[in-house]
Amino acid sequence: MARIICFGDSLTSCGGEDGRFSDILQDRFPDHEVINKGAGGETFVDAHERFQADVLDLAPDVVLIEFGANDWWKDERPNSAWAGDLEELVVRIKQIGAQPVILGVFGDYRAANGDRTPKTYGIDERAMAFRKMEAEIAERHGCPYVPNIQEDIIIDRCCWRDRNHPNELGNRHVADGVAPILEDLLGCKARPIRKAGLYTTRDFWLEAVQLGGDRLAVVDGETRMTFAEANDIVERIAGNLLPATDGPAPKVAVFLPNCVEYFLVYWAVVRIGGVIVPLNTWLKEDNLVSIFENVQPQALIVRNRFDRTVLKAAESTDACAVFALDAEKSEMTPYDALTAPVDESPLPPLERDAVAIIMHTSGTTAAPKGAMMRHSDLRFNVVAAINGQQFKPSDVHLLVNPMFHCTALYSSLPTAAYQKAPVVITSDSTPDGLMRLVEKERISTFLSVPTVFQRIVGLPNLGDFDTSSLRLIAYAGSMMPVSTIRQLQAHFPEVDLHNFFGLTETISMTHVLSGEDAEERPDSIGRLLPYVFAKVVDEDMAEVPAGTVGELLFARENVIPGYFNQPEKLPESIIELDGREWFRTGDLAMVDEEGYFFIRGRKKDMIIVGGENVYSAEVEGALMSHDKVLEAAVTGIPATGVRASLGEMIKAYVVPKDPSLTETDLRRHCLQRLSSYKQPHVYQFMDALPRNPSGKVVKGDLA
Repeated sequence: MARIICFGDSLTSCGGEDGRFSDILQDRFPDHEVINKGAGGETFVDAHERFQADVLDLAPDVVLIEFGANDWWKDERPNSAWAGDLEELVVRIKQIGAQPVILGVFGDYRAANGDRTPKTYGIDERAMAFRKMEAEIAERHGCPYVPNIQEDIIIDRCCWRDRNHPNELGNRHVADGVAPILEDLLGCKARPIRKAGLYTTRDFWLEAVQLGGDRLAVVDGETRMTFAEANDIVERIAGNLLPATDGPAPKVAVFLPNCVEYFLVYWAVVRIGGVIVPLNTWLKEDNLVSIFENVQPQALIVRNRFDRTVLKAAESTDACAVFALDAEKSEMTPYDALTAPVDESPLPPLERDAVAIIMHTSGTTAAPKGAMMRHSDLRFNVVAAINGQQFKPSDVHLLVNPMFHCTALYSSLPTAAYQKAPVVITSDSTPDGLMRLVEKERISTFLSVPTVFQRIVGLPNLGDFDTSSLRLIAYAGSMMPVSTIRQLQAHFPEVDLHNFFGLTETISMTHVLSGEDAEERPDSIGRLLPYVFAKVVDEDMAEVPAGTVGELLFARENVIPGYFNQPEKLPESIIELDGREWFRTGDLAMVDEEGYFFIRGRKKDMIIVGGENVYSAEVEGALMSHDKVLEAAVTGIPATGVRASLGEMIKAYVVPKDPSLTETDLRRHCLQRLSSYKQPHVYQFMDALPRNPSGKVVKGDLA
């Protein structure tokens, strides 16, 4: 068994849990020992201080040396000094009978067309001179040499926050460049695993089964399955579903609550290259009919004959095979028929840009539109989710968000498969039920909507539950009251709190506000994630200065390719500015000097009081910061009487948390937090706010 040491700076150490290129090399060369001794931010000077203890004292057989980039950007010494340091390391490694391998970062990279292209960023004449000396040292001492370990990761979103620091996907490419050298030195072939070519969510699942078959994949109540056990059923469903849908890439509508069957059907549809059409189980018949008439799915999966609304809507489809988890007293095909044994399970070709999901928007007025998510989009979202939420292979994810929502199908399921981590599925959203599940299953990540966490912090016995496994609570979907954030911080001081943001039309979550930032800016959605581009503009589409409210735009590459069977719809929201296309969200936002974004409501929700713009979200946030307020919504109403000159007045609809709350309490509270023209003029107390099937407040229904 040979001992291989990876000795370098941040490029050696980055990649996340089990995601460094040394981790990938260890999996490819399991009969040998790969030790990582990378350290972020170090130069050759720092390396010399730990070289004896971290390398020579360990008696290595092979040493991979990766240094130079930090010396370049710190610009503290001439490049000839770097080269002298490198040569000294090489000589000392050879003196103990080990083989040095030099890994560079200043060589050419591979462009999108496959051609090698000179590097133009993070490089100057000093770096080019060092690259030449690096190559000469390698030749002089008989060292294998890779001019640029990053040559295949620069253009493929395979890095964390810039083009210099690879994530796990990027490090697969790095390992590809190093593995042939180790094959020659060790006299053995690398195992063909953790390949760089993961381009579809099916690739994620197949690798999880191959490399993590014995790892827990899913939990639902008393049902527990490893990836191998789940895959056995997935293959059966795939083998039975494809013939029943009569054609390639079938569209499969799913009208189910959170359950393990949803999980298995999701991956079976992925396996056959089909398209999942998740249906919101709260939708009314007219919306469901609109979806079926437009999408024409070839299959529908429901709970039972009592799902009358969706079954009625399915009648508008020409040919739709209907399966039911419980088909008793109906003519539907039982779900058990899908899980029957098959001779073989199909695995048809699947392109990276094939549509994987048709996710319908949740507009409060117009019929839902089917946003198309491709496998390539989901792959990017997985990278964004791991980056923003810092997901780890060792995590246990709680999946309480409805599985017909973006968070579940875009992020939770594909990310868990990619990292070979389990998801614990529940349809129980009661606060005590969720806390019991966190305790029982040792949940580490808990993503949900603000109302769920509002109920949790209201539990009188919250301190009785063992939540020591939790490391992340993340919320999205609506405004989280600052008071709830403060209560979460008090109850879970060791847990990171994240606010995150994204749209049905964006191919990933776009912003994350981390725990530390939540202390100072609890009402922010955070900063942009890497490779996501946005701007805030005025009515003339000119970018506004920091601190100014305007419309939020996203770059076209961060947006879905279109709406299914409605090619004219997306272009209606696309504009061109300075030669680049942007998607108009209709959301009002503000970005501060440090790049933190704040949502101020929908553009149509802006209220003009006496010629001054008032943003609903700001007033709602002030109201919900009151300890006795559960929810609040704000609209504009016509100004009348002595106030007629104002044009519009502000009306606040408030759901009290405490029945003792009075209008006077709220007026005093807002007086301390809002300018005079932003003060609500009229208050109305309510038992609940009207919401659409996706949980969004329908302001048009407010009286």
